[in-house]
Amino acid sequence: MTRSDHRNIIGVGGLVRMDGGILVVRLTYSDIKGRYMFPGGKVDPGESLEAALIREVEEEAGVTAEPQRLIAVRHRVDADELNTYLIFGMRHVRGEPRPNGRETDDVAVVNAEHLRRQPERFASLVPEVALPVLAGSANGLTRQDYLPTHGRYTAETFQLYAAPDADGG
Repeated sequence: MTRSDHRNIIGVGGLVRMDGGILVVRLTYSDIKGRYMFPGGKVDPGESLEAALIREVEEEAGVTAEPQRLIAVRHRVDADELNTYLIFGMRHVRGEPRPNGRETDDVAVVNAEHLRRQPERFASLVPEVALPVLAGSANGLTRQDYLPTHGRYTAETFQLYAAPDADGG
């Protein structure tokens, strides 16, 4: 396989806080079929990370949620694929959770005790990322206003997630 045949895949997942826990969906596909995962999916060509995240959470879990911070990045290099998955902390805005019946067949809100007591029900990434968030020990990176001083770009061209400055902004 040549380097040009190597695929680059970018995916996003939402850690949506609800009712003292997090929203998870049971997947009907992939090697983690039957396990609960963060709602999310692939970023389409020309789509921003945030737009893909909002779309995928609505499609898979039936709720509208707002990205608040980038909390984890999972990066995998296979023989034919570079796969990067970004997990965002999200605030539930509206909607009652429901599976879409195609990619997901169940939606649940789980807490830290669920994740610790039955880890086999979840993709291994879920407890790994969610437990520190639920414990309050994972702050993440927040979206910052950013516009380079050179080039023909607008504020909508870039999305920068960085540590908050000393003033909390």
